Amino acid sequence: MSFLESLFSGAKAFIREVVVPVLHAAKQVAVETVRVVLEEIDRSEFGRAATRLIDGAARQYFGRAEDLAAEQREIAERARRDGRRSTRDVDRLREIDLERRKLREDLDAAQASEASVALKNAAGELVASPVSDDETSAAVGILSSRVCPACGGTMRMRQGGFNGTTQRRSFYWLCSAHPGACKTIPFDPVKENLTALRRADPNLDLPLNERREIWERKDVIRGTQIRLRQHLGEKDDEVICPHHLLPMKLLEQPNSSGLLLSTYQYVCLHVDDDGRACQHHVPLETFPQVSESLRRSEGAGIIR
Repeated sequence: MSFLESLFSGAKAFIREVVVPVLHAAKQVAVETVRVVLEEIDRSEFGRAATRLIDGAARQYFGRAEDLAAEQREIAERARRDGRRSTRDVDRLREIDLERRKLREDLDAAQASEASVALKNAAGELVASPVSDDETSAAVGILSSRVCPACGGTMRMRQGGFNGTTQRRSFYWLCSAHPGACKTIPFDPVKENLTALRRADPNLDLPLNERREIWERKDVIRGTQIRLRQHLGEKDDEVICPHHLLPMKLLEQPNSSGLLLSTYQYVCLHVDDDGRACQHHVPLETFPQVSESLRRSEGAGIIR
């Protein structure tokens, strides 16, 4: 039986068939549970590949992705200047697309392998928690090992708008390789009945009412804004543009309200074949997303 639903970068996994009482969600998980999941990872393709990768191998692919993006920008600029695209440039764009497909496969494999190493290294610190809406929102946009059933590419968690009737957000898996062609897969944390395996985090482990009361305090919101704004313009190696295969930057949204949950987003600053700016972005719309962004950049979330 397979226990692993998805492995995420940052020492986190969603697993099946493990029942964790809510009252004990933030306590140390049974050693046997961790052992079984890690053994499954070792048997997986990306787990075996991890033994052959040097530290930071995934970042090596970013250099090649940057070269391809730069060449694509040059071709777009020539087409704008000349009013047309040469046959040579058309052929080169086809080659770039093929190179990106291979690069995407290599990068996905490297990222999954590094994620497996991170989870194994954190084995002694892991806790188990039922996968909730907040737990899912914290994983939105980051790299995962979930495989698209249609094309075999990797998928990432995305979230929809807030439903005022249900007081919940919708979630779905989106294919990174062919986001417009492959079908999305709806994901309801309540119905899935999964368990998250990760390091302890008060932003996810404290009772829901308690952590939301802290998040929404004016002094906490002000401090969080100050912390987050210090990282504007920085790249995040765990939030990758699925098209250009490069880390995205934390920026303000155009015409933002200035409110914490409607002002910031991760943006790809590269150019598509037609010369238009890449439209892929990941808005930070929830406290768990903001907290995870701070954890990745500073080592601690909103509640420290």
